[in-house]
Amino acid sequence: MEVVSVTDKRLSEVMTGTHGNYVFPFFWQRGNHTDAIPEQIERIYHAGCTEFCVESKSHPEFCRDGWWRDMDIILAEAKKRNMRVWILDDDRFPTGHAAGMIQEKYPHLRQWHLTERHIDLVGPAAELSVFVREPGCQEDIVLGAYAYRRIADADETCTYEAIDLTANIKGNFLYWNVPDGIWRIFIYFKSRRGGFRNYMDMISAESVRVLIDAVYETHYAHYSEYFGNTIAGFFSDEPAFANQAFRAPRVDYGFYEQRIGTQGLALPWNENVRAMMEAYLGFDPMPHLNLLWYSDAAKGGEQAEIRFAYMDAITRLYSECFDKQVGNWCRAHGVLHTGHVIEDMGSHSHLRHCPGHYFRSMAHQDMSGVDVVFQQLLPELEHYYYTSSAAQGVANGEFFHYVLAKMGASLAHLTPSMKGRAMCEVFGAYGWAADTALMKYIIDSMLVRGINHFVPHAFSTKFPDAEYPPHFSAEGHNPSYEGFGCLMKYASRAAHLLSDAVHIANAAILYDAEGEWASRYRETHSMHPIASRLYDAHIDYDIIPMDFLQNAEIRDGKMYIADEKFDCLIVSYADHLPAALQNLLKTLHERGFVVWFSEAMPENAIFAGNVIAPDEIVPTMRAMQMTDVTVDGEYPRLRIYHCRRDSHDIYMFANEDLHAAVSTTIRLPSRGEYAKLDLLGERYFGGETPDGALKLHLLPGQSQIVIFEDKAGFEEESPLPEGTEISPTFKLALASFENLSEYTDAGTFETFFNVTGGDFRPEFSGKMKYTFRFTVPAGAKRVWLDLGRVGQNAALTLNGTDLGIRIAPPYLYEITGAAIAGENRAEVIVSNTLAQKMQDPLSYQLPLAPSGLLGGMRLLWES
Repeated sequence: MEVVSVTDKRLSEVMTGTHGNYVFPFFWQRGNHTDAIPEQIERIYHAGCTEFCVESKSHPEFCRDGWWRDMDIILAEAKKRNMRVWILDDDRFPTGHAAGMIQEKYPHLRQWHLTERHIDLVGPAAELSVFVREPGCQEDIVLGAYAYRRIADADETCTYEAIDLTANIKGNFLYWNVPDGIWRIFIYFKSRRGGFRNYMDMISAESVRVLIDAVYETHYAHYSEYFGNTIAGFFSDEPAFANQAFRAPRVDYGFYEQRIGTQGLALPWNENVRAMMEAYLGFDPMPHLNLLWYSDAAKGGEQAEIRFAYMDAITRLYSECFDKQVGNWCRAHGVLHTGHVIEDMGSHSHLRHCPGHYFRSMAHQDMSGVDVVFQQLLPELEHYYYTSSAAQGVANGEFFHYVLAKMGASLAHLTPSMKGRAMCEVFGAYGWAADTALMKYIIDSMLVRGINHFVPHAFSTKFPDAEYPPHFSAEGHNPSYEGFGCLMKYASRAAHLLSDAVHIANAAILYDAEGEWASRYRETHSMHPIASRLYDAHIDYDIIPMDFLQNAEIRDGKMYIADEKFDCLIVSYADHLPAALQNLLKTLHERGFVVWFSEAMPENAIFAGNVIAPDEIVPTMRAMQMTDVTVDGEYPRLRIYHCRRDSHDIYMFANEDLHAAVSTTIRLPSRGEYAKLDLLGERYFGGETPDGALKLHLLPGQSQIVIFEDKAGFEEESPLPEGTEISPTFKLALASFENLSEYTDAGTFETFFNVTGGDFRPEFSGKMKYTFRFTVPAGAKRVWLDLGRVGQNAALTLNGTDLGIRIAPPYLYEITGAAIAGENRAEVIVSNTLAQKMQDPLSYQLPLAPSGLLGGMRLLWES
């Protein structure tokens, strides 16, 4: 297409195919398929990905001879194609095993934890003694012993006041003349118990340095000439505190709920933690460490401050010792650092598999990161809990639709050094049933929430490969490979247009980690309901952690952080908020910025803030003109992203409703000329609005990008003609996944139908070739063919002319240049997924889409 005038450089690059790459899929390495590496890299390249990430966890010789042999081939093949390579930074999941070096050479640097042992005593009783260490715990170091008076309740609470019994310890015995009453003695230990075996200590810079020496430095020693060119950077996969239970908890709330206050959970510990707690609290925390597992009698402010002080200390140490140290090493060696942590189901502020604080955990990365895997994001289930292959078998729709991507995007928006780069690992463990239409939904869902880099999971040198499919090439056996490549090219084009721009948002939602740490279990209300109310009402937001409030500027009633500005800050309910956070909120409030506390003020409030009911947030913001766009009608699943680059206002519109179209007028703050782009459908229009009113028509699942101050020479948009439905007689031939180029005749038919329906070929995975003829009326000047309902990818060849591929509705082609008046010969090749044949366990959690041309084909023309 000829582009007459383009004032936005990135639009010009997208239209001329000179845009950047924003996709770097995982490339699994197993060490026993070396000869397949060049072919797989070629397949990655032809799928539109000029970068990839070498996945090391399945390689048996990581950072040893076999690994360097394979990396030699990988880097040479990448350089040959001018591709860039990322490297996953450990041999096990999660990052932290340090390629086995903690176990082999540095066992003294493995994790230390805070544990406790307690016993209840009845007084008065003279000269009682109790054992200090339990059997098998001789390595444990005693930190202190304290006695507390018990409260008669079901929560095993004690009074806040403690009696120090540390000096009463003699050998493995503690002696005490027990006063009258019921007492509990807590003995605190520095212990190796309760951690992932042979993992590094995330709050020890010396321990983290083992990972850098074992992995990062060895790669630099082998490949320094590639750093900063062929080697793009390193990827950390779900690093965490990796602390576990040192004894069975009284109540186990599951995988995602290992948080401060969980009884029996070992807690990361060193002397820096104690010192940082004391600096914040103003007193020695040791007598009150029981409050990290159990409540005090008041269950109030003291407990809140102790728990906050602890979590604040360890998350800051994690950020400094791991994230900053690794990031600084990468930048000093000319490469970037990215990755993600486990964020699932709100666990980003928890312990064990998580690093305690999403924003601190990757504050020093060059690109923020999240992941969408295990069917955690599914269309139209945003207000439901739904089945998933993830831990505990369920996904929280509100978290995955309204919070996850926004956390990653917010960190990138508010951290200047990240330059707006936000990454999402996608598709992993969705199963073979994840077709390109679902993948396109996920990509759009991320793009419209501010994510602009993608790590698809995964390419593999092995087929069949049972480990977390889908695998995009499957050694040439994946029928949807071409459709996947089309989607990846779309993702990079769209991301290029939405990058290097300032996000426009009206609301800031306070990140809820600190409130959760300080509050009683399940006495907080998460960010999710606030976020969902805003987003369904087309009010955009960023999620702001406490740390970013410290340097926020207030001018003319607005809050400025980095390049963004906000009209208000909304605080989700927590029964307690730490004093440090409340002081920041109080300062914002006193300087005239709107701070709303949802539902109620915390019980330990230090000032009289403004309380708002959740259902009043949207109408109040509208009444106070705290909105950016207005949508005529009710379209809660219409998602809108607004950003600004130079003088260009850029909008992405995505219809996440897969059953209802959007047909509305959107009223924007932008004026003048614009270009409207349907990148997947290859339809481009120019227009102009003097008052900001923009007519928008999106079919179910469709998305568009609009760029103001640039028509780019595109034609004016006009409605498509109605057209007429056609039902041609067609020949059907099938090519099974075993050999996708070898078709066998399946018959001639009068009516389109589901090829994998129960009456035909229910276990067929492959390609379906339809050949038919249709007539174009004489005098037709422009002609379109809409294939109607399709399952799942379709490639059209008309009269010998290849017209490309469509991977999601609408399956619409303009055929003007290829069609002739009279009879036309059409060939449509439809491909489905491998789910019908592989029947992998992950696919049992997803519905299987029908296969083939399914009806509703239309011919449209203008005379």
